[in-house]
Amino acid sequence: MSALSFSVLPPSEGERRQAAYPLQKVIRARRGGDPVYVGRGVPPGGRDAAAAGAGGGARPRFTLYRDLAGREPLGLVVRPPSGQPSGGRLSVLGPGGEELGELCTPAKRARWRPRWEIRPAGGDALTGRGGTVTSWAVFVLLSPLWLVLNLFWAVGGSGDSAWSLPVRTAWRHGPGRPASLKYHGLSARYVLRTGSLDARLAYAQAVVHQARGSS
Repeated sequence: MSALSFSVLPPSEGERRQAAYPLQKVIRARRGGDPVYVGRGVPPGGRDAAAAGAGGGARPRFTLYRDLAGREPLGLVVRPPSGQPSGGRLSVLGPGGEELGELCTPAKRARWRPRWEIRPAGGDALTGRGGTVTSWAVFVLLSPLWLVLNLFWAVGGSGDSAWSLPVRTAWRHGPGRPASLKYHGLSARYVLRTGSLDARLAYAQAVVHQARGSS
């Protein structure tokens, strides 16, 4: 099965000027391919789709687009209607308001391996925790080195730090199953195993994950 590697990056000034909507991020594939644009709110005429989705009355958060003109939306990410408890849930809708799935974000106070979920419509949920078991094992083994480096920088007064907790995340259908989506913290890139997850759900999760600091 092939894989798609991509990053969530700030747009260029040229892209900001050309965009017909408030452009926030650009999803760029590592090996060519067309970018996907992330704009705040919904496209013109998209409020009906947002209102129809997620049980009605959903509040728009951002939209994925194929183009800067805003004529080709790929999907919308919305929050539950006002007055309803969200529980960290976000719905991902198609351009016509059809339900693609749901994202469940960790509680803001979660620090130890925060739990992320992708729940495709009609499919099994994928769970990802901040820092895989492997990355935590490597971190523990190398922690004496990190401590020495941080003491060196602290004494030198550079203000820099080499210390950071593992953030690599792998979204799987269960333990031992192949990861459908991975986040590699060192390179700040995501790898989607194509065919195992709707790319729109993967893109939406990546944008939300980045907004939370990739924890």
